[in-house]
Amino acid sequence: MSISMTALRATFPAVVTGIALVTMGCTDATTREDVADAREELDEEREDTAEAQREAQEEVADAQQQAQEHTVGRPVTDEAAEGQQDLAEARQDASQEVAEERQDERQAAAELQSTQRQHQATQARDAYVKQVEEQLANIEKQIDELEADASDAEGAEKENLDLQIETLQAQHDRAEVALNDLKSAEISNWQSHQEHVRVAMQELNSSLSNVR
Repeated sequence: MSISMTALRATFPAVVTGIALVTMGCTDATTREDVADAREELDEEREDTAEAQREAQEEVADAQQQAQEHTVGRPVTDEAAEGQQDLAEARQDASQEVAEERQDERQAAAELQSTQRQHQATQARDAYVKQVEEQLANIEKQIDELEADASDAEGAEKENLDLQIETLQAQHDRAEVALNDLKSAEISNWQSHQEHVRVAMQELNSSLSNVR
């Protein structure tokens, strides 16, 4: 017969606490802070795009003014031709700078959307984990109660209780393993482990309902 969690906690409290700390956390999570950082990054990229547009307009306007100064009321000269060339290059450079900033902005927007989706998945995963952990803790208490009953029983009744307890504890352990696998999975893949947890919990609850 397995040792009850109550007895284990009483005998080795530090060990049980250590086990709880190791198994309680999920290894992959996207937080509100991550979403806030991604949103701030997008805001900064939008500001950079706006600044690039303003600078581009100023550079083109300056080049256009210089070109006009060499052409208005004057015959066509090499200097005027150079002014037109400078204007064309200024427009091309300005367009390129703005295009690059807009690309950075699009990437930041895509990153924000991805981070938001990951945060939603994290919340859903953590809520499910909390629900199952609460169920397992409650079932562990019921197993402890059965062990207390078994310690006072005799004969066939004790053998029957011991067998039930052994089955329940084994199923409880399998459910914990399945849940830990889910918690250690990447956030994008956690739902593929959910079915294993669901089946393990269904078997455990079914056995528990048939006790006694």
